Amino acid sequence: MPRQYAAVPSIRRLWAAARRRLWAGLLFGAFWALAAPAPGAWASAAPGVLAASAPQAAASGAEGASAGPSAAAASQPGMQASYDVRIDAPEALRGMLAQYLEIERWRFFPGITPTQLRGLVDKIPQQADALLAAEGYFAPQVKAALNAAARPPLVEVQVQAGEPTRVSSLDLQVNGPDGQPDAPLAAKLRHDWSLADGQVFRSAAWETAKSNALLTLLTQRYPAARIAQSQARVDPRRHGAALSLVLDTGPGYSFGPVQVEGLKRYPETIVQRLAPFQPGQPYAQAKLLEYQQLLQGSGYFRTATVAAPLAEAQGTTLPVQVQVVEYRPQKLGLGVGYSSNTGARTQVDYENLNILGRAWRFTSALKLETLLQSLSAGLAFPQVANGSRYSLSADVQHANIQGLTTRSLILGGQRQRLDGPIDTVLSLQYITERQDVAGYGSTTAQALMPNYSWTRRRLDNPIDPSSGSLVNAQIGAGSKAVLSDQNFIRLVLRGVQYIPLGTRNQLILRGEVGSVLSPSANGIPQQELFRAGGIGSVRGYAYQSLGVTEGDAIVGGRALLTASAEAVHWLTPQWGASVFYDRGDAANSFGALKTVAGYGIGARWRSPAGIISVDLAYGQATQSYRLQFNAGVNF
Repeated sequence: MPRQYAAVPSIRRLWAAARRRLWAGLLFGAFWALAAPAPGAWASAAPGVLAASAPQAAASGAEGASAGPSAAAASQPGMQASYDVRIDAPEALRGMLAQYLEIERWRFFPGITPTQLRGLVDKIPQQADALLAAEGYFAPQVKAALNAAARPPLVEVQVQAGEPTRVSSLDLQVNGPDGQPDAPLAAKLRHDWSLADGQVFRSAAWETAKSNALLTLLTQRYPAARIAQSQARVDPRRHGAALSLVLDTGPGYSFGPVQVEGLKRYPETIVQRLAPFQPGQPYAQAKLLEYQQLLQGSGYFRTATVAAPLAEAQGTTLPVQVQVVEYRPQKLGLGVGYSSNTGARTQVDYENLNILGRAWRFTSALKLETLLQSLSAGLAFPQVANGSRYSLSADVQHANIQGLTTRSLILGGQRQRLDGPIDTVLSLQYITERQDVAGYGSTTAQALMPNYSWTRRRLDNPIDPSSGSLVNAQIGAGSKAVLSDQNFIRLVLRGVQYIPLGTRNQLILRGEVGSVLSPSANGIPQQELFRAGGIGSVRGYAYQSLGVTEGDAIVGGRALLTASAEAVHWLTPQWGASVFYDRGDAANSFGALKTVAGYGIGARWRSPAGIISVDLAYGQATQSYRLQFNAGVNF
């Protein structure tokens, strides 16, 4: 007849039972070490009540193993076992039995008597049956024998596990808020059920499958859901397990009003507008987590917590409680650094998060680098109800790179919207620029450009990615009819792919292609054209040294193509080594591209701020080496 198991004991539960006895065993072991007979007194030691309690404690868990003093004694170097244990079992089960059988856990207890050892041996079949049942073996044959004549005594355990029990059927029912069966919801849970027909019936997998089904209800509209009935009918003869699970959803809940605590400086609207839900919409835990991430990433709050406690429910409405700790509104930052691309850097930043008391964010930065100097300012407005952010910016730049000196004024406005992994930016930018080309002359260019940028980020870690991808596509245009000196369309597509190769190796692939469609490059600002070379482009070459030769300078072209492959091996969790191969060029047309190669080796350090890279790169075209530095994830 099939046997019913409301819950088959799992390995985790067995070990939990063992831990509960650990302290009692250790205290007993300390006393036993004083009162136990001398080693070698196997035949003459007369077990008393106290001595007899040792194997009783070890064997008391018919449903699992307990931890004895051997847990501490085994860790002491040079300790000799009181007896040996030999387990003959399938390899997949041998380690589990050796870890949890009591007979293994008492091996290094110094004063165990023959009677106590016999008691432990007698308990082996019962304990092994429980352990094997947790792994899906309900009809094993277990034999345990003691060879007392051996020195030290030898305990031999033979296990024939037999056929594992597999899931034969699943009866999953869901009762909705009205108490009636909800067939569509039950079908969804069955579709996502992890313990499928034909899989080995393990207790831990059964518990996990039930928990996942319940969690689906708890996190999606039904925070009061519960398991009403759970049963596993095991037929050891047919090696089948018929599973039955009944879930009650309880009432369906919806979001209520947002209640904010902790605001002192900023208006409550900046918290309310970040909510990714409206009052009355169905409750979903994922929305609460998204809300908390949006608040923490807003820049206004040091910490933010979001909760919708079931105990605070008003009927089936859950008020959303938000607690925040604000940042100070004004910040002044000073910094120095070095970049292989643009040289030494000194920077001063100022930020005010609450202009006019409306949470408008003003930012400004003065950056002085060897090759590039800039003064910038921006005004960003709080997120609006549809999730968009609007901002204005102004930037003055001076650059002297590869014989090309530019002085630029850039004014712009943009709308940014983040929707999960997708980040979109719609902007309008006006650029006026003076260009001084060494050995050629000077000219000016201006453009009024509408731009659209689409970025998809799917990374396991945005600071230190080991797998995932980044993809960015851009399109912009200028017209002579509207404040531009040239008609043109600018297109860019670039991407990075992180591919894990085991736990300590990684392959990074990177590529970029760009094109400016226009009759000529004349009249187009240099920052809208393309040059290559340096970190993030083609290593082994100076920053922006690959492009169009004009006079004694390298200027931007209308076509760009770069690609890179890099293999990283992590020697330790923080330090790694890499080899890489880059190739690319920029020219006035794709037909004129003459891609060059750069390759080399590098060191990687996982710093708190992200990956720090140091590369020794060889530029094949220039036949020279360059030491180059980089921090963070490119674009």
